Amino acid sequence: MFKSISSKLIISFFTASILVLFALSTVTLYSLKHHFFQQDKYNSEQKFKTINLLQLQDDFIAKYGAYFELGETKFWLIKEGRVTYQTQETPLPQPFLINQHLTTLDWTDEANTFRAFRFSVKREANTYVILGININHQLNFLNSFTAVLFWTTLFASIVSGFLGWLIVKRGMLPVKQLEGHLQKISTNRLDLRLDPKLFPNELQQLVTVSNDMLSRLEHEFERLSEFSSDIAHELRTPISNMMTQTQVMLAKPRNTEEYRESLISTMEELSRLAKIITDMLYLAKSEHNLLQIANVDIALYDLLEGIVEYYELAGEEKALTLTLSGDATVNGDREMLKRAVGNLVSNAVRHSDPNETISISINNLGSEVEVAVRNVGETISHSHLPYLFERFYRVDKARMHRATAGAGLGLAIARSIARCHHGDITVTSSNHVTVFSLSIPK
Repeated sequence: MFKSISSKLIISFFTASILVLFALSTVTLYSLKHHFFQQDKYNSEQKFKTINLLQLQDDFIAKYGAYFELGETKFWLIKEGRVTYQTQETPLPQPFLINQHLTTLDWTDEANTFRAFRFSVKREANTYVILGININHQLNFLNSFTAVLFWTTLFASIVSGFLGWLIVKRGMLPVKQLEGHLQKISTNRLDLRLDPKLFPNELQQLVTVSNDMLSRLEHEFERLSEFSSDIAHELRTPISNMMTQTQVMLAKPRNTEEYRESLISTMEELSRLAKIITDMLYLAKSEHNLLQIANVDIALYDLLEGIVEYYELAGEEKALTLTLSGDATVNGDREMLKRAVGNLVSNAVRHSDPNETISISINNLGSEVEVAVRNVGETISHSHLPYLFERFYRVDKARMHRATAGAGLGLAIARSIARCHHGDITVTSSNHVTVFSLSIPK
């Protein structure tokens, strides 16, 4: 029950109502008691003023004693710590006789409760007048009023708790509506969205976050579906080639040279499959931070010089020229960085126009080092740029250029290596110039 927001709100509302109502009742009772006390004090002060004016002469008691004996106000005259006169048999408590600084006192004698006030007679030293009244009627009223106030407060608290329950139940309806909406969501219905304006201000941000989350999930499911299709295609093609070639070879007897050529072709397809599987395992390890990085100081110019020499040979068919400029030293894994830049250069060679120059520049950018690979070729649309580093993603969805197309994992691996080194890769493409920039901290 205490894990429910509704229950917590109802209990909190009920508790707050009880505390406020009981506090109000306490203040009311205290105010009423204080009012009675001040009223009694005022009446006693007024009567003492009259007594003081008449003076406490020898004939005062003879003239006015009967008045106090028959009236409600009780009169005690104290001289030198002794009661010299009193209008009734009720004895004064000892504290009142002993402590002259005690100005007021309430006490109970049998079934009666009295309240008395001490007044000092100015014209007579060590002489005091005690005026008291029976306050039984006040106590009876206060007891009755307290009982009524208690039951009224309790009833009001119960009513407040019930109203709080209704308010909370009504207030939680938007949450129930949001819950019902979320229950409708499944892998086949990720397109459901809610209008934040239909909800209270407190839930609008939650609805917005929920819509954003669904958009991300929808996109990721689409990419997962495309990934499944891509990987099936990548694995199916070499397997289909091997099956077709094997069926052709088995259709009739062949000579040794034909069998040898068939085995060589099969080995090439198997090598392609092995590379795809190895690259996928590499990506899986990088996503789960399982790659072991050998942190050593690396002179980038020396590292990339071998890559340039290798891909110059690969680019001879297109008459491409590769240039390398700049230098910097970074800390990282030599083989991993070599593979990342190699993938970027390989991608540039594959998509460059013939007779162009591929430039590789090493730039010092404050606390980072950037390796930029620039090539001239077909401009990549801005709609494709955010997805170039996803696995098996190709701008050419139809895969028409099989001769020059790779498996679609090179850029994904390059980015995973950059991020393992706390860096990243960005790409820009305009006016037939495409630049991939790998940046890592120095």
